[in-house]
Amino acid sequence: MTPIVVTRALAIAPPPFLPLAADAARRTGASAILILTEGPMDWDTLRSHETDVPVLIASASPRQLEAVRRAGLTAIEVEQTEAAIADRISLALIEAVANDRLQAGDRVVVVYSGFEAEALDSLSVIRLGEHLERLTSRDLRALETSVPFETLKAVVDTAVEIGREGREGKAVGTLIVVGDARNVLAHTQPLGFDPFKGYRRKERNVRDLRVREAIKEIAQLDGAFIVARDGTVEAACRLIDAPMTGLTLPKGLGTRHWAAAAITESTRALAVVVSQSNGTVRLFQNGEVILRIAPMRHARAMKWQDAETEPMPS
Repeated sequence: MTPIVVTRALAIAPPPFLPLAADAARRTGASAILILTEGPMDWDTLRSHETDVPVLIASASPRQLEAVRRAGLTAIEVEQTEAAIADRISLALIEAVANDRLQAGDRVVVVYSGFEAEALDSLSVIRLGEHLERLTSRDLRALETSVPFETLKAVVDTAVEIGREGREGKAVGTLIVVGDARNVLAHTQPLGFDPFKGYRRKERNVRDLRVREAIKEIAQLDGAFIVARDGTVEAACRLIDAPMTGLTLPKGLGTRHWAAAAITESTRALAVVVSQSNGTVRLFQNGEVILRIAPMRHARAMKWQDAETEPMPS
């Protein structure tokens, strides 16, 4: 996210920021302008401003969304959250892609309240390809339906860090199963001591950085982590016991990957696997690899791709 200009404007006043955003869109070749609003605006005045690209309005307020639609503008409904502005922008962009308002490779000018609530005072240009490489609206809807985005993002980020950094100078592989926790646990067995057992739910949520650091330490032990939809780590060091009949996987993948395929085929969960051999992170859904993240020191390159497969080992 690269801020290119900062101005100030009252959210209830006519939008003097829009000419700046339109100019930024022309100069950068952006496909749309996305406005994150936290308060009321003069939507009719906004609509009267001519721009060369579509203007999208993202809001969590049903009243504001209805006003946006009545004014003939494009509304993007997002969830109410106390997350940082960068995360709220990401969620709005993902929702816009999921609703076919943006494409994964688009460049977008985003206008938002960066410094003061209800004052649209910041403008950034974002290239979606850097964040949503090759994602499609269908893929996003499928992932959102299964696991809330914030939970999945926390799990994937943790896995990427494990794959990139290892632990104590050694490569580490692990398996994290997220969502449909009750059914998943029914397909697992304990391998021994569970380091998360006995802690309160709020003390074992994967969205907490301290919990993610604990996962990175515990990943050195055998067994899978089981994470609920809300991000709570339900168990660790679990042996996956699910049928593998009829599954196929990319060649060269090991037992963790087969376990991930099996548990996601038998339940509605997703599974995230870190390969110990090269740090690559793979996301499984419905018994298949749907996301591959290459291990990179300074960036995370998400790639949806087809892969050569092989049948289940006999």
